[in-house]
Amino acid sequence: MKKKPTYEELEIRIHALEKEINDSKRCGVGLHKSDVLLAQILQRTFIPTFVIDGRRIITHWNKALENLTGLAAAEMIGTRNHWRVLYPSERPLMADLVVGKASEETIARYYDGKCRKSAIIEAAYEVEDYFPELGRWLFFTASPLADGNGGIIGAIETLKDITERKRAEEELRQSEQRYREMSITDSLTKLYNSRHFFRQLGIEVDRAKRYGVPLSLILLDIDDFKRYNDSYGHLEGDNVLKALANVMRKNLRSSDSAFRYGGEEFTILFPGTGSENAFIAAERLRKDFENLVLSPSPGVEVHASVSIGVSGYIPGEQPSSFLKRVDEAMYKAKTLGENRVFLAPCFQE
Repeated sequence: MKKKPTYEELEIRIHALEKEINDSKRCGVGLHKSDVLLAQILQRTFIPTFVIDGRRIITHWNKALENLTGLAAAEMIGTRNHWRVLYPSERPLMADLVVGKASEETIARYYDGKCRKSAIIEAAYEVEDYFPELGRWLFFTASPLADGNGGIIGAIETLKDITERKRAEEELRQSEQRYREMSITDSLTKLYNSRHFFRQLGIEVDRAKRYGVPLSLILLDIDDFKRYNDSYGHLEGDNVLKALANVMRKNLRSSDSAFRYGGEEFTILFPGTGSENAFIAAERLRKDFENLVLSPSPGVEVHASVSIGVSGYIPGEQPSSFLKRVDEAMYKAKTLGENRVFLAPCFQE
């Protein structure tokens, strides 16, 4: 079975035939033969294609374009209705702009951010866009047709349905996004994991250094979590971890980030926030979790608590030193009797 030519090969053939026509016109011979060849190649290519002359009248309209649009060649040739290919009302197509030698500003007005100059054909353009009326993504090109003196006498426009490719690209993008989210998310609590925490801590410390903005961090640990696990089992212990994660999410602003640091320890980054405001947020979180009713078994209602350490970033401090101070503050809250927030001193405010 004979292999079909690729899209790029057909573009090169059409471009070569355009050159042959121009050479024939320059020499004054073979014009009829070239016209016949052009008509044949356009009809036999599977790329939807039309040609307009210098008056923007359609001279060629191939079968592939009929199949794509449902518009018959007999209906379109001799008219200026090629706009019906893409739009519900009349407006210039790229072929019209090429024939009219439109400026780049004019072209950008019609195809803002979606158009680029062809890297293959001089004075030709390529566009990729979605058309709701067709329900399809299309890639289309428009190239000028010139006479022997270089004057523009028409244009050829090709269209390619790239909907399936776009769908595949979107599915791949979503798959990559899901994989990325899984790689930085704790599977139990659905908060960010510790690996992502250390990355974000470095980013936020760099930002605080560069712009001189405040940054605060809290570290919290569930009190007597081992005893809870021993009393009610690890599955119920997991439910406590998930419950705390939900309380943390409810107390976050869009700019804050919460992480499962490890085991029953969690942490929150507060960009642009001084330590006193972070302390207020930590205290609110502590109370919300303390008031949460847990039911580890039928008829049993218990409460749990957290100890929280808070501090603000000290300019020039390394991320590891910052984290160590907050960790020490959290253990200070433990030694003072648990279920409390301890604010470590800093020189941020």
